[in-house]
Amino acid sequence: MRLAPQLVLAFGAVATLSVTLLGAALREDRRRSETRRFEGEVQSACARVVAEIERQGESDRKLVGGACQSGELVDRALVWIQAGALDDERRLVLSRLVPEERRAFDLDELVLARDSGELLGQDPTGRLPLTGADVVKLAAGDVSHFTLRPSPGPALVSRCRRAPAGKGAFGVALIGARHLRAVVERLSRTVDAKVTLGEASPDEPGVEQARCPLTDAEGTSIPIVVGKSKDELARALARIDQTVIAAGLAMTLLALVIAVLLGRTMGRPIAELAAEARKVVSGQARPVEARGTGEIAELARAFDAMLVDLDATRQRLAATSRIAAWREVARRVAHEVKNPLAPIQAAVETLRRLRARQDPEFDAYFDEATRTVLDEVHRISTIVTEFTRFARLPPPRPTQVDVVELARQVVGLHAATGPGARVSVVVDGAPPPVRADRDQIVQVLTNLVQNALDAVRERGEAGEVEVTVAAAGPEQVAATVRDNGPGISPEMASQLFEPYATNKAHGTGLGLAIAQRIAIEHAGDLSHEASRKGGATFRLLLSVKGPPVIT
Repeated sequence: MRLAPQLVLAFGAVATLSVTLLGAALREDRRRSETRRFEGEVQSACARVVAEIERQGESDRKLVGGACQSGELVDRALVWIQAGALDDERRLVLSRLVPEERRAFDLDELVLARDSGELLGQDPTGRLPLTGADVVKLAAGDVSHFTLRPSPGPALVSRCRRAPAGKGAFGVALIGARHLRAVVERLSRTVDAKVTLGEASPDEPGVEQARCPLTDAEGTSIPIVVGKSKDELARALARIDQTVIAAGLAMTLLALVIAVLLGRTMGRPIAELAAEARKVVSGQARPVEARGTGEIAELARAFDAMLVDLDATRQRLAATSRIAAWREVARRVAHEVKNPLAPIQAAVETLRRLRARQDPEFDAYFDEATRTVLDEVHRISTIVTEFTRFARLPPPRPTQVDVVELARQVVGLHAATGPGARVSVVVDGAPPPVRADRDQIVQVLTNLVQNALDAVRERGEAGEVEVTVAAAGPEQVAATVRDNGPGISPEMASQLFEPYATNKAHGTGLGLAIAQRIAIEHAGDLSHEASRKGGATFRLLLSVKGPPVIT
């Protein structure tokens, strides 16, 4: 995988992991904070409800206390009591004034009574069946604070007392009550929560509850329960999740963008180095520009220095290789030319001796000697021609050719020369066409088939030569020539493709060398493969794309 994708994957993985962990931690912390805030809000609402009820109780106590000090209802009752004129008619008047006073005070209940337990007026009438003891108890309650009445209906009770001027006379008490259910219903709308009296109901799913005791100065307590739906909390938590996810995606995207930019910044010089490094073998590599600072710039400078050193080394090696190659070729050419010179020299010296002594056999030997000289001279001419051909082999001129067709053509020409070994073509699969010089590939196949036929000549009709053409991978085609001849000795196999290496009396030893050079110039190869079944096997490998373009 290339550097840029690796950086993108690495940064993406690190960013995703870190953002996920950080986001999860932040989300959990925010969820806890929001949950605590919501719970505190409900608890605060409960405390506000209790405080409002207490303020309402104090307000009612002051209102009722003011009525005792200067209210018309209490004043009339005291005046009539002191005058001893509290008859039934006046009692009826007082009882009719009580409802008006209750409505004026906006209370739910109002009672006017004497300390002795005598009920002077009540509204609503008959709502609470009060006995004398009940009235005495109500009138004797604390007047400095409001009190709570848990039953029969939870209420805030406020009272005041006013005694007449004379000693021993019973005073007048005014007791007012405000029902708590109406108060908590009003406060429910104020705090935007459900407020109930009494013990809390079992925990309801989706509802947060807070419990607050409402207690008066005498220790009487009424539980207050505030419940609020968790829909608001769920919406807040959903917003937190959305914010965390959006931030995580944004951070991950930012990390990927940075990774892409870094990948391009770092990957482009390395890709250029790799592209030029692939050209080193062909000698087409060029120096690259060292960009920026750091290890990549140092690598570029080292690559450029290596190219300079490599070019100088290649030139020295090429010169040395050319000298060594031509020395070897010169040695082999000299050896090949020297061999025919010996019989020529011997024939000429024999003719000179016979001529000098006027030998009668001169005429008979002259014909034989001149024939020998002409044969050896022809052999020398053939050696020189083949060497010139090897040295001046033209560059390939590639066209689209079908290797199967060429193999059948070459086999057909040799099969038509007369009876003898059986020559056949085998096609394995569907080999693709290749770009190659048609004439040069025919020359290679002809040389291989001819060598195979020479190898099986002594076997007569039992000799077999098989040419197999098959695809060798997605971009190569192989042509394999097999025979059932005596094979090639290990000593000869190591020299097969060297010039003038041959074990045939009539060969020059340049055929396989030329064939291998043609294969190499076509971006392919020609090799000899050992066979366990005997005989010789040669494999010609050709590139579908053809030889490289030479500019």
